[in-house]
Amino acid sequence: MRFLRAPELPLQDPVSPDGAPGTATSPPPTRPWRFLLWLATRRKGLAVAALLASGVALGGLPALPYFLTGAVDHGLRGGDWGALTAWSLGLVGGGFVSAAAIVWSHRLTVWWRTDAAYRTLQLSTRKVGRLGDELRRKVTTGEVVSIGATDLRRIADAVDSLSPLFGCATGIVVVGILLFNTSIALGLTIFAGVFAVGLITGPVLARLQARQQTYRDRIGDITDRASDIVAGLRVLRGIGGEHRFSASYRRDSEELRKAGYKVAGPMAWLNALGEGTPAILLGVVVWISGRLVADGSITPGQMVAAFGYTSALLLPVHWLIGTTYRLIEGRVASGRICDLLNVPERAAAERPLPGPPIGSDLHDPESGLTVEARTLTAVASADSGQAAGAFDRLGAYADGEATFGAVPVHAMDRAELRRRVLVAEHDAYLFSGTLAGIIAAREGRDRVAEAVETASAADVVEALPEGLDTEVGNQVRTLSGGQRQRLRLARALAADPEVLLLHEPTSAVDSHTESRIVDRVAAARSGKATAVATTSPLWLGRADTVAFMREGKVVAVGTHRELSEQHPDYRALVTREDQ
Repeated sequence: MRFLRAPELPLQDPVSPDGAPGTATSPPPTRPWRFLLWLATRRKGLAVAALLASGVALGGLPALPYFLTGAVDHGLRGGDWGALTAWSLGLVGGGFVSAAAIVWSHRLTVWWRTDAAYRTLQLSTRKVGRLGDELRRKVTTGEVVSIGATDLRRIADAVDSLSPLFGCATGIVVVGILLFNTSIALGLTIFAGVFAVGLITGPVLARLQARQQTYRDRIGDITDRASDIVAGLRVLRGIGGEHRFSASYRRDSEELRKAGYKVAGPMAWLNALGEGTPAILLGVVVWISGRLVADGSITPGQMVAAFGYTSALLLPVHWLIGTTYRLIEGRVASGRICDLLNVPERAAAERPLPGPPIGSDLHDPESGLTVEARTLTAVASADSGQAAGAFDRLGAYADGEATFGAVPVHAMDRAELRRRVLVAEHDAYLFSGTLAGIIAAREGRDRVAEAVETASAADVVEALPEGLDTEVGNQVRTLSGGQRQRLRLARALAADPEVLLLHEPTSAVDSHTESRIVDRVAAARSGKATAVATTSPLWLGRADTVAFMREGKVVAVGTHRELSEQHPDYRALVTREDQ
């Protein structure tokens, strides 16, 4: 009876039917409706129990007026107080059964929706983790944020709506059968009315889905715009671009508002149908049943029951319209999740090769860059993006033919490669947590103090209220750009990889601080391979060898002095002179 227990979260395996590891199962489908159905059927026992409970709760609720027929016809009309009491007690008992079923239906439905929401969350998180650095190239920040902030909730609401949807449909069928049993004309009236509502709502639902899709697109756009503004707020203020971007945000907000108004139109029609249809049916049923009573075809008790049956449809029909809307929202949200799951990943080696011996060189044939073991190499390029591209290929973050010793980096075991070769970007993300945890999350606290000192970040730590134990938020936005850059450098140094590839590690610090960092990094990394993409004379002068890159290719290798004497374009690059 696992389905009568709350799911154990997080799931050990979000793909397997019960969340248990080692269960052979196919991957989740990547089409919106099929994905939503797949989520809803992962725990079949729970799903069936929730649907049955809802069927009893909402399907039995409209049937309660049946007891009114017996109470009126057998109790009141005949003056039989025993019959009246029995039928009244039956009505009370039916009410208790319906109330208990509603409680269980709600409980099971909450477990059902929670299971679906966590599966979606874990699938999305796993996909983001597998994409790694490729994520930002293929999916916008706003899209990822919107998935977590909006789509997960809407998918949970869509699964949650399946239970009342089944219950409401059961209630409509039960009412139709009871009315058929009372009078064929009354039964046909109900089914004809439901069929007519279906014909009317079909086009409205199609329009609603299209407009909901547009509305969701606008949410992603404005979230992306907001994240860009927050990330670059300091720079925007520095160059006077704050007002320009705020104006763009206002325009995006206006587009979102218009899209929301367009969603409101079909929603108003659906709400009108949900409120008005049962009232119209009620009037028709009362009129028909009144005529039938007048000609003796049905009893007054049956007329009262027919009125009660139809009145009881007010709530199910209203809920039916609401659940349909939530299903449409869930379908749109599922489409966004499927878009994320469909993002292609870089193929991993089927049979990873072991890495080369310690002390091997890294080589990128495309650029001609070689990072020699146990040396400090500087890479000078007018376009820092080209040097960053070479580093990405060396670290297997981009496709290429780079080798580590004699082993292609793309064929190595990914965990080993990440442990031995670290590509550290100057703007890498800083997660929330204690400062000590940010700097050395994997390695522990032992290396923190040394890494902080080497990165000349001791003053940053000392200025914080609790030093290394200070809790900071994502990207540590309370610090300046130079302070955050030194923390990123400290984090890279604390990892202590065999090969460290630094991209512009001191571009945001002053020359005095940079000089200290260069000397300390060179001393701390002695005996290990380190490459720095930079045009700073401080790094170039301290490096064992300098690779001069032009148009993505290494055109000269030597010391800083040799290249300055032999290559005027190199000298112009590092001295900022016109050629």
